[in-house]
Amino acid sequence: MNTHVRKKKYILILLVIVITIAVTIPAFSLYGHLKDVVNNEIGKNAANTSLTIAEFIEQNLDSYKKLYDAKEYKEGSYDQVYYNKMQKLFERLKKQTGATYIYTEKRVSDDEIVYIIDADGIVLGVKEGMSDLKIKTYNNEVPVYTKEVIGDKRWGPIISGFTPIKDDETGKVYGFIGVDFSLQYVEHILFKVKQVIIVVSFLIILLSSIIAYIILQKVIEKEYVESQQKYKSLADNTPDYIYILDEKGHFMESNSQFETITGYSQSDFIDVEPSTLLLEESCSIIEEGIEQTRKGLTTRKEIQIKTKDGTILDIHATLFPMIINGKVMGTFIYGRDVTKIKETEKMLHNAEKLSVIGQLAASVAHEIRNPLTSIRGFIQLLQSDDKTHSFYYQVMLEEMDRINQIVGELLVLAKPQNLRMVKGNIEEVMQSVTTLLTPQSNMNGIDMFIKTLDPIPEIDFDRNSLKQVFINMIKNSIEAEAKKIEIILSKTKDDFVKVIIKDDGCGIDDERIKHLGEPFYSMKEKGTGLGLTVSNKILAEHHATIRYSSQVGQGTEVEICLPIHANQKNHIK
Repeated sequence: MNTHVRKKKYILILLVIVITIAVTIPAFSLYGHLKDVVNNEIGKNAANTSLTIAEFIEQNLDSYKKLYDAKEYKEGSYDQVYYNKMQKLFERLKKQTGATYIYTEKRVSDDEIVYIIDADGIVLGVKEGMSDLKIKTYNNEVPVYTKEVIGDKRWGPIISGFTPIKDDETGKVYGFIGVDFSLQYVEHILFKVKQVIIVVSFLIILLSSIIAYIILQKVIEKEYVESQQKYKSLADNTPDYIYILDEKGHFMESNSQFETITGYSQSDFIDVEPSTLLLEESCSIIEEGIEQTRKGLTTRKEIQIKTKDGTILDIHATLFPMIINGKVMGTFIYGRDVTKIKETEKMLHNAEKLSVIGQLAASVAHEIRNPLTSIRGFIQLLQSDDKTHSFYYQVMLEEMDRINQIVGELLVLAKPQNLRMVKGNIEEVMQSVTTLLTPQSNMNGIDMFIKTLDPIPEIDFDRNSLKQVFINMIKNSIEAEAKKIEIILSKTKDDFVKVIIKDDGCGIDDERIKHLGEPFYSMKEKGTGLGLTVSNKILAEHHATIRYSSQVGQGTEVEICLPIHANQKNHIK
């Protein structure tokens, strides 16, 4: 998780905390306010109920006084009629208002009261000190009720309302009516309300947390997608191929360059061993690299792969581990095509060789040719006078000619040739070469013919140089014990003339093909290895390409692509 995502995560957590505080505090404040409102309404109801009873008593205060001042009260000889009336009033008001307990009290002194009778008709008659609220009731001479909930042993939590009973004649407060309302049911309702508030608050907090989580996931997903797009853009736009193997070494996915370079699509390689892409000698190299990546190591290897069209490419491969959550879950293989670089290195290496050969040839060629001319002249003179040893003289002359030819080839390599590039018909040059070599091919029982597939346009070339190249190639086919030599001329779509010289001779193995064109490399008994070297140099000066393909016992095919125009770039293989 990057810094940007982590910052947003902390902001969302802080937002959830703020929402939690913003919901919880008002919710419990609402509960407290609701509880106060309910208690106040119940208190007012208790006070109003006590006021109703007080007004009833004040209408017949004499009976009230007589009832409660009489000595016979405690003996049960009081006015039973009045008492019954009061009890009926108490019962009716209890049913109408829901009051839990209604009773009357008589004032004895400024700070002392005596319970006279309650709603159940029980005589209390116990003196006790007045509470502050009851004193306040006497002093205010108006209905009051308790602001706080009072805990009662019998009824549980209650709220009481009181109204003084006033003697209109004396103006004195004679006693008061008390009404208690139990809060058990209300407390139960409030508890339910509290639960609802808590559940709603919890749901709001939960909902905000879920929303915050979804937002965070969206942010992470967006960051992930952007990150994926960055890396995909990097992978798809790199000039090198990248492919990924799983833990078992199976192909998982690749970038677009993989198909461009190898010719294989991703579907061709799903769940396939990478060895199908590699040459045999490169398989063990990659397997060793994969083993190193499983240990968390990065390795660099030089390998060769075979593309879908059969082309062999030199690859500089970097293998590094795919690490997820600290565990190696696969292997990245980053491959760079270094075929052209290697070819360039090889060309530079050959150029250095040719440079050394050229310097040597330039310094000794004339020194060799001068004595050779003299020796040849004397041998010819001796041959004319000595017919007996004529055969030996002829062999000596042929070897002298071969030495002279080698010196000539060395001079060709030693100094740049001034090619005379003129427009001409390559088909006419090939006809001239086959005419020249037909006697030799007939002697060896070889069927040699030219096949023209397309109208061949005139091209820019040096006639003598290309003639030498074609002679070298066809002579190689003749010396390869071929029975048929086929020369095919055609024109490519990218404006090149293609010349294919195909024989059915002994063929060349892959190891030897790698060295064709190197100076002094030859498998012939009397070969110098300079013929193909000179031919390659001439073709390079014509901006042409040459390709060899061969199978031992089946023959060899040489493909030469010549540009139609002298300034044209090399043909793409």
